[in-house]
Amino acid sequence: MTQAFHSLKTVTDSLLSPVMDYTLVREASISLMKLFSDAVAFDEKEEAIESEIITDAGKAIASKWAAFCLIDMMRTRKFIIGIKDAIAERLKMNPGKPVKVLYAGTGPFAPLLTPLITVFNPAQLQMVLLEINPVSMGYLKKIIHHFGMEDHIIDLVEADAVTYSITGNQQPDIIVSETMNNALQKEPQVSIVANLLSQCRENTILIPELVRVDVCLMGNTIHNPEPVISLKTLMELDAETAVRIKDHPEDIPALSPGIIVTIPELPVNQYNQIVLCTSIRIFRQHSLGFNESGLTIPHILRMTDSFKKYPVHLLFKYSIESNPGFRVTEV
Repeated sequence: MTQAFHSLKTVTDSLLSPVMDYTLVREASISLMKLFSDAVAFDEKEEAIESEIITDAGKAIASKWAAFCLIDMMRTRKFIIGIKDAIAERLKMNPGKPVKVLYAGTGPFAPLLTPLITVFNPAQLQMVLLEINPVSMGYLKKIIHHFGMEDHIIDLVEADAVTYSITGNQQPDIIVSETMNNALQKEPQVSIVANLLSQCRENTILIPELVRVDVCLMGNTIHNPEPVISLKTLMELDAETAVRIKDHPEDIPALSPGIIVTIPELPVNQYNQIVLCTSIRIFRQHSLGFNESGLTIPHILRMTDSFKKYPVHLLFKYSIESNPGFRVTEV
């Protein structure tokens, strides 16, 4: 065991601890960020790491911000735990056969998967790492070499996951893609999972398993003990929905013709905002709820007293384009 591997195992064990201690999780996520950064001389002042890539389906964030996602501590902990459990479940289903994981949108460290080389050996875990940003890919190659991950790697692919064709030896048991912002806006999560899942077997596990976006009324989350009322679910993005988006987008109400939400009267003062709320089920019981992560902070649309009269009828349509997200129109 090399010193680099030992250091990675120590911080990974802390993140995977069954005892939930916020201080330890915060320290572990910061330590993992530092461990990766130091290993590849990741320079936060380097101009190249601040370049984002705009695709036809959304923004691929810059290497710098992809790296800093690591310190969203509950996101990091819960995704790593969820992926570990998914791999373990698939190993039980197919004993003696390695689990192939396709990770789309790795950033410079592939941090939701690479720590798990300390849990699963190459006979148990094989990876295809897919990343569009050449700067991130350069750092990722250094990460693999520094921590001795070569035997875990099937392929490193520099490509756009929205259009990428999965080759025969890459057919995954699990697809991991966390290429999203709250309310599924700006980044290409929807298009990526739609493209990849449409090429996979029906029993392929998608992580996160489910991303749900609701339109809600929200008040002051500090002073109001019950700050949110859900009005309607706009989208539930899971493996089945992803395939339908690719093959039959006309069957998805949020895409066409859209979803109408009616607010019959001005809500009471404690609910003074209309927001989009995101909840994420990563795998089985592992989930991210309201305000638990940057991925699940509410996206504020407007104040309830900004409408001239009630009832208010709002049309929500999800747009898949270079700036994806829900568009809201008063009808």
